[in-house]
Formats: sequence, structure tokens, C-alpha cells
Amino acid sequence: MDATSTFSLRRRFAATSLIVIVGIALGLGWLLSQMLTERMLKREGQVSMEFIRNLLVTDRSADFLRNPADPGLQQRFLGTMEHLSSMTEPMRANAFGADGRVLWSTDRALIGRRDADNRELQEALRGELVVHSGTLGRGPDKQEHAGLSQQTHYFVESYIPVLAPDDPRKVLGVIELYKVPVQLSAAIREAVLQLWLACAGSAVVLFLALNGVVGRADRVMREQQARLSESQALASAVELAGAVAHNLRNPLASIRTAAEMMDGGAAAEQAENREDIIASVDRANRWITELVRVSHAAQLPREAVETTPMWRDCLLELQPEMHRQGVQWRLQEGEAPAVHAHPAMLRQILLSVLANAIEAMPQGGPIAIGWRTAHGRLEMTVDDAGTGISEEARKALFRPFFSTKSGGLGIGLALARRTLSQWGGLIGLESRNGAGSRVTITLPLAAHGAR
Repeated sequence: MDATSTFSLRRRFAATSLIVIVGIALGLGWLLSQMLTERMLKREGQVSMEFIRNLLVTDRSADFLRNPADPGLQQRFLGTMEHLSSMTEPMRANAFGADGRVLWSTDRALIGRRDADNRELQEALRGELVVHSGTLGRGPDKQEHAGLSQQTHYFVESYIPVLAPDDPRKVLGVIELYKVPVQLSAAIREAVLQLWLACAGSAVVLFLALNGVVGRADRVMREQQARLSESQALASAVELAGAVAHNLRNPLASIRTAAEMMDGGAAAEQAENREDIIASVDRANRWITELVRVSHAAQLPREAVETTPMWRDCLLELQPEMHRQGVQWRLQEGEAPAVHAHPAMLRQILLSVLANAIEAMPQGGPIAIGWRTAHGRLEMTVDDAGTGISEEARKALFRPFFSTKSGGLGIGLALARRTLSQWGGLIGLESRNGAGSRVTITLPLAAHGAR
């Protein structure tokens, strides 16, 4: 099993990227939602702080926090707090002195108490605005939460430091507002929902975009790897064919010499056989010469080639074989335009295609060769009346070392496709089950290919 079947770049990347992107989206969504909630609550607290500070400074009721024993200041402060408690959102309001003791509260039971474990209160007494939200029953219990569990679960606390008008660095006390901000909570939920939807949408778009790019890269890599493997196999096949061709020359020379030495006065039938042997050896020798030339030529020089005379020459060369098998051929009338190709290699390709068509019809039949021009290219077709081939074999037919013939090397069509591709051409095969096959060869016309 090769590496491409055991490792899938796209599948591995999809799984990894999905985990990473989902993790990032969840983490980023949680972080941004926390930041958004904190910013909105902080802003709400700042608005309340500015309102309360202006209220306490305007009527000078803030002096009560400095001197809680003064009855006049107490009365003025209580009037201000009554106005504050009449607001709809605060469910409870507390006023703490500088020592952390409750000086006033909407819940009279809390007046005079001190909560030493209230961290938010200690921060506010140092002059910092503290906004805290939470759910009752989660986290440390505070004394100012007593009696509220039956009314609501979600709350927002704002600890607003009250500064001395004559010394902004001095904290006189703290006003705590305990709210259930219905409108603010709804706005926060809507904003957080939109934020999560944006994170989810961004994650989906990012996942699809990355997988699309990697999927395309994976396909290109697989195609390049397949072409590379095919090229390597074909190069090995051509090199092997060249080596074999060299070794075939001596046996062919011996066969030709033996045929020439046959008694010239023998019967006419023997003389005809002798001539057939010599002609066949000469033809095989020409093929070997062309094959050796091809195996040593990385780039074949191209020129304008007339295809109709070349088809006739190939048909005449294969005429004895076609005659023995009862194959009749028909070449389209007229002269096809010239194409841009290497003459010897194109001739080898045409011979290979015709030889395959003849072998596909062991009981004989017609071969039709036609052509047409379109968009600066010449399209040549070879139709036979053989039995055809299966779809699976058709897809693999142009791969090196694949052959449907017993004992075939499987390099003829593979070499033809590679060579035609280098020339800017194509070769394809269509098979009609039980009704023969059609090979189509497409090449640029000489006038276009020479540009």
C-alpha cells in the first residue's frame, strides 16, 4: 500500500483544522463575551456614579457621610436617598461610611452592620468604582444579599465611592446600588448572541476557505504525483525498450541473412515467403531504429507534417497483416492540413494505433480513418469494428505497462499520450461495448503550432 492510500492530506487537515478552529472560536467567543459584558456593566456603573455624585454634591448631602451624627445632614441625606430608592431598577441601596459600616439602607435591618469580608466594598473605599455581577447562591454569601434570593437570581452591584468636594482623593463613603437591570441584561444577551453568531460564522467561513485551499492543493499534489509516477514508469519503459531494441538487431540481422540465402530457384511460394520475411525484418528494423532514436531524444524537433500521405504509408506497411486477417480500410478522401509534429514519432504513433485496431478484430472487419479541423487543430479518428473494451480498462489504457493484449508491454499508447501532450495534442479512446472503438488524435495545425 503506497503513501497516498494511507495518508490523506485533506482528511487529516479537515479533522485537525476543525478541532483547532472550534477551539479558537469557543475561546474567542467566551473571552469577547466576557469583555463585552464587563464593558457594558462598567459603563452602566459609570453613568450611575456620575448621577449619584452630582446628586450628593448638588444638595450637599454627601457631608452626612463625613458627619453622620449631624441631624440636619442626616435629614438632607435621607431625602436624597429616598429619591434614589424611588428609582425602578435598584432593588436595594446601601450607604456605607468610611469605616465600612452601613449608615443607611432600604432594608433597615442592615443599618449599623459591617461586612468585613466584602472585597468589592474595600476596593470602593480605596476610591475605585466596582461593578460586580453574579447569581445568588454562587460564590461567597454577603450580608446585603439577605432576603433577596426569593426575588431574583441574577444581580448587578455597583459600589460607587463618594469623594469629598474639597479633597477628591478622600473617600467619604460608598453608595451601593443592587440592581436587576432588565433592559441592560436584554441588551447584553442580544450583543453576546450576535457575538457568538459572528464567531460561529467566521469559524465556518475560515474552515471552508482553508479546506477549499488545502483540498485543491491535495488534488494538485495527487495529480502531480500520478503524473510523476507515470513519467518515471514511462521513462523506464522507453529506456528498457531502447536496450531491448539494441539486443534485437543481431537476431533480426541473422533472420534476414538466412532468408537471403534461401535457394532462389525454389518454388514461387517459397520465394514469396522469403520476400515477406525480408520485408518484415526490414520493417521491424525501421521500428527499432525509430524507437532507439526516441529513447535518446528528450525533445523531438517538430516540423510541418502532411498526415494523409503518412496514413497511406502506414496502411500500406500493414497491408500484409490486414490481408491475412481480412481487415479492410477506408481513408477519408481529400488531403488533411499539415500538423506541427515530429515525422518519425508521429508515424510510430499512427502505426501503433492502427496495429491495435487490427488486433482488436481477429475475425476481420473495417477500419475507417477520418479527420476534421476545428479551432486551429486537426482531429483524426480511427474507428474499428472490434469487441471494444471495458470502462475500467479504458481508464487505465494509457498508463505505462498496462495492456489488454496477452504478452503486450503496454508502452505504445502511454508513449503516444506523453509525446502528443508535449506537442500540445491529445489522444483519447471511446469504446462502444460490442461495437468497436474509436481512437481520436488531436494535434495543432502547422500554421498554429509553429507560432
